[in-house]
Amino acid sequence: MYDETKERKSGTRVILLVVLCIAFLIAILWKQGLIHWEQSPEEQNEQIATIEKESTITPNSGFMVSESDWETLQNEVKQLRKEVEQLKAAKPKTTSTPKQTTTQNELTPPQPSKPAAKSTIEVRESTPANPSSIKTSQTKETASTTIDPNALTLANYHHDWVQSEATVALQNNTNRTITYVAGRMIYYDMSGNMLDYQDFTKSITIEPNMVKSFSLRGYGHREQFAYYKSKTSATNPDRKYKVKFELKSYK
Repeated sequence: MYDETKERKSGTRVILLVVLCIAFLIAILWKQGLIHWEQSPEEQNEQIATIEKESTITPNSGFMVSESDWETLQNEVKQLRKEVEQLKAAKPKTTSTPKQTTTQNELTPPQPSKPAAKSTIEVRESTPANPSSIKTSQTKETASTTIDPNALTLANYHHDWVQSEATVALQNNTNRTITYVAGRMIYYDMSGNMLDYQDFTKSITIEPNMVKSFSLRGYGHREQFAYYKSKTSATNPDRKYKVKFELKSYK
């Protein structure tokens, strides 16, 4: 009889110790914010009732709970209920805040969007810091590509009806030596109508303000044409032509 009573008391203490440890662990986790009470009030009441049932030992199990232990368990359960009520009271306050915010947002008219600062920065960066430098470079490029048509002029031209080659003399009107010439020779009849043209390039050295001659294919040799200032054919004295020189480029 003594051993049975002793075993009952020891079993009761073990169960009570386990329940107290679980309750203490739950309280610590709740205070640290690791446990959130998201359950409905009905589920929470059922959970509390389950804890009460588990903490109470029926007579059929062969264990008894002392009054002091039972009072301690009741105090723990009351404390848990009190905390649940506090959570219920605090929950509507947190849910009412978004509604008020939503109402204020609905009443407030939408503000016009401001232009992004990034686009302004990009526009500023794309603007040249010194526009005068760009104009200067463009002016230099234009000056380098522009050719003075009077840099080289036709000084003399000779082509009679016997020879196939004409003698062309060009005058250098610049203050530098010219070593390359690209030009066009245009042929006209005596009435000023254009007959033909010929493009040519020559590697030639002409000193400043000097005249240099070179050979170039004459116009209409097979038809016995001749330059109007040169010797013409006795049988075709009317086959004369004039020339015009156009400068395309030079070095």
